[in-house]
Amino acid sequence: MKEHIYTIPLNEHFSKLEGCPLCGLFDMMERNEIETITGASMMEPDVRVKTNEHGFCERHFAQMLLVGKKLPVALILESHINEIYSEINRKKGEAQAKKLKTLENDCYVCRRINSNMDSVFSNLFYLYRNDSNFRDLFAKQKFFCLPHYRELIEYGAKNLPKKEYAAFFEIADSIEMKYLETLHGDIDWFCRKFDYRFAKEDWKNSKDAIERTVYTLTGHMPKFRSDNIEV
Repeated sequence: MKEHIYTIPLNEHFSKLEGCPLCGLFDMMERNEIETITGASMMEPDVRVKTNEHGFCERHFAQMLLVGKKLPVALILESHINEIYSEINRKKGEAQAKKLKTLENDCYVCRRINSNMDSVFSNLFYLYRNDSNFRDLFAKQKFFCLPHYRELIEYGAKNLPKKEYAAFFEIADSIEMKYLETLHGDIDWFCRKFDYRFAKEDWKNSKDAIERTVYTLTGHMPKFRSDNIEV
């Protein structure tokens, strides 16, 4: 099957066979959006209208400050806070609180990535139905983080005929349940290592079990390291 702009990144990330391939795609799109929003597009009027309206979540504010220079970020914040002031200054009481609540649950970058992920899943199932090599790659995956696993089975139900979906789900479920069983064993052994009866035993594959468990549950590798956590 001939590759094109939509299928190339899917094949690239699924071919790595490490971590959740959809997290890899998500991280790539997230980096691109952050670099774009703090770069040239920061001054584009249509972009500024949307960033002023939607703002950013805490995660993406933090990434903007890490990736971008201070002036572009400050200019984005200046016009955004001005937009907020203008909006809430015209509202009183509960209407003002409702607007502020909307802002707390909104983010320009999240909206962009969610929209792009729709295309990712649409193309994923196009490949799954039409490319035997991609089906083989899919079956070789080690695991998916739980948020992306949920989306896989939801999008699969919408994009595959019932019989094909049943076969797809069996493969995806087998991958995920096998990994969760292994992960549970690792975190269980990590806990047991703090029991004096097992203190001299080998750590096996459990030293980073906390990090991997958090990653699996959330789709984001935590910034902390479990070997720095006080017992």
